[in-house]
Amino acid sequence: MMAHRFESGRYLRELREALGLTLRDVHQESLIIAQKYGSRSFAIPPSRLHAIERKRAIPNIHRSYTLASIYACDLEDILWLYGVPRI
Repeated sequence: MMAHRFESGRYLRELREALGLTLRDVHQESLIIAQKYGSRSFAIPPSRLHAIERKRAIPNIHRSYTLASIYACDLEDILWLYGVPRI
């Protein structure tokens, strides 16, 4: 599972870079989503995104939702990266 997490982070980093987004860009977009839903749980500080991409940290459900929203992909795709089966 550890190798899978590493690949997940790498995939997310490559996706972010392909979209032309920096860590700070994602943070700013995440703050908008957090404000929209009235919960800081959706916010992704640059240090946390770095940990997700490089240090095998697993994003919680709120941050997974935020990543899916910013990266314009399905939440199910993000969850699948971390071993959650597709429905």
